[in-house]
Amino acid sequence: MKCKLGIVFGLSMIFLTGCATTETGAQLTQNHSSSSLEQVIADKGCDASFQCKVIAVGERLTCGGPSRYLVYSSRNVNEDDVERAAKAVTLAEQADNKDKIASEICEPVLPIQALCISNTCKSIVLK
Repeated sequence: MKCKLGIVFGLSMIFLTGCATTETGAQLTQNHSSSSLEQVIADKGCDASFQCKVIAVGERLTCGGPSRYLVYSSRNVNEDDVERAAKAVTLAEQADNKDKIASEICEPVLPIQALCISNTCKSIVLK
């Protein structure tokens, strides 16, 4: 009896996992691109603020402009790699936006400044 219950339980789990929502190709690409960019800029170590850079990433549907700004350290990455990864995220968001209806409220995405604080590049919001 226990064996049959285990089989029934296992089969029911297979069917239930098939009910999960799936991401569209554009969302998968966007998520992969974002994670790739985060990996490229993960090491934010710095010796001075001139090594801390800001890059605009993504594209907002209604308002235009970037969806966010990210900080990275030029000491630890190839800046061409950062720009390529950021461009991939932006292109993925543009593709995802084609399927959406403009409904977001246009709240500003404030630019940031990057500073080296305690040997780590940190973002400071400009107001």
